[in-house]
This record gives sequence, structure tokens and C-alpha cells, in this order.
Amino acid sequence: MRVSRRLRLATLLAGVFLVALSPAAQASEGLTRVLTMSPPNLPESIALDNRGNMFIGAPFAHSVLMATRSGTISTIGTFPSSTFPLGVRLDHKRNVFVAVAGSGIWEIPAAGGSQQQLVNQPGLWNGLVFDRRGNLFVSDSHAGEIWRLSKSGTFALWSNSPLLLGTTAAGPCGLVHPAVPSFGPLGANGMEFNKHGDLLVANTDFGTVVRIRSHHDGSAGAASIFAGPSCDLWGADGVAIDNRDNLYVAANSKGQIDRVDPEGEFEVIAAGNPLSFPSDIAVTRAGGDSQIFISNFAAFATSAGAPGVLKMNIGREESD
Repeated sequence: MRVSRRLRLATLLAGVFLVALSPAAQASEGLTRVLTMSPPNLPESIALDNRGNMFIGAPFAHSVLMATRSGTISTIGTFPSSTFPLGVRLDHKRNVFVAVAGSGIWEIPAAGGSQQQLVNQPGLWNGLVFDRRGNLFVSDSHAGEIWRLSKSGTFALWSNSPLLLGTTAAGPCGLVHPAVPSFGPLGANGMEFNKHGDLLVANTDFGTVVRIRSHHDGSAGAASIFAGPSCDLWGADGVAIDNRDNLYVAANSKGQIDRVDPEGEFEVIAAGNPLSFPSDIAVTRAGGDSQIFISNFAAFATSAGAPGVLKMNIGREESD
């Protein structure tokens, strides 16, 4: 898969569409900048640990970075130049798992040391999430599939519902997603489990959130549209969920953040500058007022904000 050439072309194409769609007049109140980055260290994904460290997938730098609260950035993993680290998530031991497009699934030990490849398989591996049993789920955005890496190391297809497929046709905003001419369809992307054990999956091209029921044995059940299709959800990329089962969606091609409630109703909570192709979200679950941290990818140039990490208060997040 010639990802490098495709990414460069996608970057050029995307700018044309995003300048027209970026809601510059809707400047986002409540967003503050945590970290400013510069090429090639553009942040595509983000995960947080309980110490306040940020773990960031930087595909153009072919690396995974760690940024401390003070803003010190270090490289904790590097990958071949023909591959691109996208999704980044941590297990309960703070080991870092990485979905690497064109390569497979990798693990970077929390204690340091050499990274290891857990799955060696081509694909546009993208979103990652753990279930309650400790199994790791990963989306293949091009194929429109969800795969599961079990705790025992078995890697198998979990769901290939047609609702997970992308499209090369125009999406809900009446335009083809800017990355489609280079990558083809982009379907299943970011994922989170809700309190019922359902998997909620963002579909980039269609601007939808798909809900997949989970059976008691862990296998995939029926899939259905949970939210959308909508122009406000177009470009749905990374997601995060809070303790009240609200799903936060980074709508990259709209340059905005959406909140989807447990009933599937959604609202735009941030749009416009300084957002620039937001691509992933992490939720802090410490006491008091909770926050979302947003990876401001800014790879697809617009007149909006600089690349880096932004944060926003989302109110008190108490468990039921």
C-alpha cells in the first residue's frame, strides 16, 4: 500500500474542500490550547494516562510521541517510513497500543524497551478500543471492518456489517470526503463501548455512528445506525465516551466536535477556529469538572488553528 504518496495527495485535495466548509464564523468558545506542534509532528490520535501524560500518534513523523503536562515531548516509538501510526490507546498497565496503517498492531511497553509487533497484516488500521475483558478491537477504515485481538493473541474478524463501509460518492454534506480520491472509501473509524457493552463506531464518509450489539460470548450482534447520517457528523473520526454514555465525535472535515447522547441525539459543541481537522478525542475522568482533549491534526490545511492539542470543559461527569 503506497500510503506516503496517498497522504501527500490527500493533504492537497482536502484543503480545497475544507476552506469552503470550515465554519470560521463559529469561533469555538471554551477551547484552550494545551500543546502546539509543528510538521512533521502532527497529532492524529491521542490517549491520556492517569499521570496527565499525552500519547500521540504522529503519522507524518512515523512515530508515537509522549507529551508531559509541562509540554516536554519525546519519541517513544518509531515505525517504517512506508507505514503510518494512527490510533493510540493504553491498557490498564499503561502499555501503549498502536494501529499502524500498512503494517498492523504494535505494543510499546510502559516500562520502556523495544516495541513489538503483535499483528503483521496490511490494512488501513485506524481506531482502537479495549473491551471490559481486555480484548483489543481495531477498525480497518478502508475495508469497513472491525477486528478483535484477544488476550490470548488471536486476531480475527469481528464484524463486517455493510454499515461499516465507506463510499466514494458524495456524503451528507453533498461532497465527497477529501481523503477519498487518495484512499478510497473511509468507513469504520473511531470506536467506544457504552455501558451496555454495545460498540459505537464512527463512519467517516457517511457521517454516522453505528451501534453493534455484543453477545454474551463476546461475538458481534446486529448493527444499526445510532446517529446520523448528518452533515454535522460528516468526517466522524476519533471518538471518546464519558461516564454518562455521551459520545464525543471529532468531525474532521467539518472542523467541529459533536456530542451524541445515549439516545442518539447529537449537538455541535465546538466549531471553527482554533479547530483544524480535529481527528481524535480523549476524556479525563478525574473528579470535578471533566474535560475533553482534542488532537488538532491540521494536516489538511485550512485557515483555522495550528496543529497540537486543545482542551474543553464538558461539565461534571458523575457515574450513575
